[in-house]
Amino acid sequence: MRIWDIHIRVIAIVLLLSNVGFSQKNTTTNSPIYDIEKAISGLIKNDSIIEARALLDSAFNIRQDTTDNNFLVMYHYNYGVLFNSSGKFNEALKYLTRAEEYSNKTPYRLYETRISTMMLRIYREINMYKELDSLYAINVAENRKNNNLAVFLNYNDYAISCMNRKQYKKVIQTTRQAILELDEVDFSNRSQRITNSVNKVVRNELKLYLALALIEEKKEYEESYQLLNETGRDSLFFVKRERDEYLRLIKQYKARYFYEYDKNMDSVSYYQSLSNKYHEIYIRKLRERASNADIFIYEIAKNKNDFEKLSIINEKNIQIQKSYFQISFLTGFLLLLATIFSVYVYRSNNHKNRINEELKGKNTELLAVDEERNQFFSMISHELRTPIYTIQGLVEIIENTKNQKQREEFLNTLKFSNNHLSGLVNNALEYSKFRLGNVRLNKDAFSIDEMLMNICNSFSYQSHKSNTKLHINIAENVETNVLGDRLRLSQIFINLISNAIKFTTNGNIWIEVTQVASFENMIRHRFVVKDDGIGIKKELISGVFDGFKGIHHIDKHKGGSGLGLYIVKRFIEDLYKSSIVVESEEGKGVSFSFEIEMERNLKNAKVPIVNDKDYNNVLEGYKMLVVDDNKINLMITKKILESAGAVCTTIDNGIDAIAIVQKNNFDIVFMDIHMPEQDGLETTQKIREFDKDVIIMALTAVDLEKVITKVHQSGMNGIITKPYKRSDLFQKILSFSLKKD
Repeated sequence: MRIWDIHIRVIAIVLLLSNVGFSQKNTTTNSPIYDIEKAISGLIKNDSIIEARALLDSAFNIRQDTTDNNFLVMYHYNYGVLFNSSGKFNEALKYLTRAEEYSNKTPYRLYETRISTMMLRIYREINMYKELDSLYAINVAENRKNNNLAVFLNYNDYAISCMNRKQYKKVIQTTRQAILELDEVDFSNRSQRITNSVNKVVRNELKLYLALALIEEKKEYEESYQLLNETGRDSLFFVKRERDEYLRLIKQYKARYFYEYDKNMDSVSYYQSLSNKYHEIYIRKLRERASNADIFIYEIAKNKNDFEKLSIINEKNIQIQKSYFQISFLTGFLLLLATIFSVYVYRSNNHKNRINEELKGKNTELLAVDEERNQFFSMISHELRTPIYTIQGLVEIIENTKNQKQREEFLNTLKFSNNHLSGLVNNALEYSKFRLGNVRLNKDAFSIDEMLMNICNSFSYQSHKSNTKLHINIAENVETNVLGDRLRLSQIFINLISNAIKFTTNGNIWIEVTQVASFENMIRHRFVVKDDGIGIKKELISGVFDGFKGIHHIDKHKGGSGLGLYIVKRFIEDLYKSSIVVESEEGKGVSFSFEIEMERNLKNAKVPIVNDKDYNNVLEGYKMLVVDDNKINLMITKKILESAGAVCTTIDNGIDAIAIVQKNNFDIVFMDIHMPEQDGLETTQKIREFDKDVIIMALTAVDLEKVITKVHQSGMNGIITKPYKRSDLFQKILSFSLKKD
C-alpha cells in the first residue's frame, strides 16, 4: 500500500476518531479500532512495516491528546506487533506491557487475550523459558474456561519453544493433545477468518512440529512421514512470511527420514537439495524484511518523546475528562469538525511534502549504506583470498619439499600468512561489532613489557624480510603490571606495528612507553609507535583512520584493507575515551601516539609469563579434560597441551563429560559451548551441582561479546576464544591456577 493510499484511509478514520470516543461497545467490526487493526494486520502480512507504522502514527498524531484507554491499548498493542514483526522483541515486550497496563483500566480488559498470546510468543523468541512456562499455564487455563480458540495459538507457541529446548517428548504430547481438541471444535458458527487461521493454519503447524519431534525421537517414522506429506500438501495454509522456512523443514526432515529409516541415499540428496533451495529463498526474504525493519526502527526513535508526553498528559487529564466530556461533547464535536475541514487540506499537503522529503533523504542514506557494504565485502573478500591462496599453495609445496631448510622457510611463510589471515578476520569482526555498537573492554592482569615483547617476537619473520629492527623503550618509572584488556591493547599494537613494517624497509620501528600520571588505583600511560619509513603525504594524513574508504595513502603494491588503523582509532576513542595523534613527513616516517588509563595491579599478583619458544614442560603436572564434538579440534588441543607436559583426556559430548568429571580429579576442563544433545553451558551447570572447585574454561570460536554473560552465569571461570596463540593459552591456564591457589 502506498503512503497516499494510507492518507486516503486516514481521512475516514480521522472523522471517526474525532467524533466518537472509544468506548468498549465501539470495539466491534464497525469501530475505528477495528478499521485500524484490520488495515495494520493486512500491511504486516505483506511485510509492509513502514506503511503500517505510518498508518498507526497518523491516527496517533490526530489524537495525541487523547485520554481514551481503549485507543491507547490498541496503539501500544499494535506497536508491539510491529516491533515483533521487525525482530525487535525486547522493544515489543515494552509496548505490550504498556498495552496491558492500559487494558487493565478498561471495563472489559480490552485485548487481554491478544496481549497475553503475543507476550507468550515473544517469550518464545527471546528464550525467556521460565516466564513462558508460567504464562503458558495461565493462558491455557483462562482460554479453556472462556472457550477461546486462542488456546491453540498457545499450544503452538509452547510446542515451538519445546522444540527449541529439544524437549521432543513434550512437543509430541502437546501437539497430539492440541490436534485432538481441534477435532472436537465446532467451526460451523465461527467466522471464515477464524476457521482458516485456527483450523487450517495452526493445525498445519501443529502437525508439522509433531512430525519433526517424532523423527528427533527416532520413532514412529511412518506416521511422521505421512504428516510431512500432509503439511507439504497443505503448505498454502502456512503463514506467508514463514512459508519458505516451513517448506525447508519439511524437505530437511524428509531427507532425515530416508537417511535414518528408509536408507535411500538418492532421496536424501534430492530432499536436501530442495531444503537448501527453500533456505536460500527464506534468507533472501529475511534480508529484505530486515532492511525494512531498519528503516522502521530509525523512524520510531523520533516519536519516543511524543509517547512520554502522552503518558503525562493522560494521567493529568483523566479526572478532568470524566466530568467535562459529556457537557462539552456536542460543542467540541462541532468545533472539531469545523477545524478538521478547515485545516485538513493544508496539513495534509504539508505532511505529504515532509514525508516525500524524508523518504528522499532516507533513500540517499540507504544507497550510501548499500554502497559501503558493497565496498566492504569487495575489499575484504579480495584481501582474504591472498593469504588463503598462499596457505593452500604452501601446504602442497611443503608436502613435496624434502630440503629441511626450505621446509623451515616455507613453514615461516605459512605462519606469517596464517597470522595475516587471523588479523584480517579479527579486524573485519571488530569493524562489524563497532557498526552494531557491540564492543566493550574486558579486564585481566598482565605485564605491558612482556606483552610488547611477545608482539614484537611475532613480527620477527616480517621484520627480517624487510630488514627492519623493532625497538622497545620503556621509561624506568613506568609501572607495567596492570589490570586491563590485554587482547584489545595487543590488537592496537599489532595493527600499528603491522602498518609500520609495511611501509618501512631497511629501517627501524620504535615502541615507546612513558607514565604521565598516576592516581590511587589508576595509571595513565603514553604510548608511541614510530618508524623511519616512507611516511604519508600531508594531504592524505586526515584519511588514514577512515577504514577501507581511507586507503588512498596505501601504495598499490603494498596492499592492505585499511581496517587496522580504523580499529585502532575506534578502540582508543570509543573504549578508552582518549585520542590518537598521527604525525608524518613524506620520506621521514610516521608517528602514532596516544594515552590511555588502566588500573594498577594493587594485589601485585604475579603475572604468569610464557614466551613463544618456552613451551617445554610449562604445564607439567596438570591433568586436563577437553570436551568438544569436533574430532579435529580435540586432536589439535590435545597435542598443544601434551606438548607442554600436561596429561590430557578428550571427550566428544557433554553427557559423557559429566560422568568422567565425577570419577576423576581434573585441574582444568576445557568446554566447547556449541555441542549437540547437551551444550557446554548446560553441561557446566550440571557439573557445578557436584563440583564447585574444578576450573572450567570455555574454549570457543563464538564472538566473546555474545556469550560472556551466559558463560559466567553457567559457572565457567573464563573464556579462551579460537584461534589462539599457544603462549596466550598457557598464560591463561597459569593465571587461573594462581587464582585457584
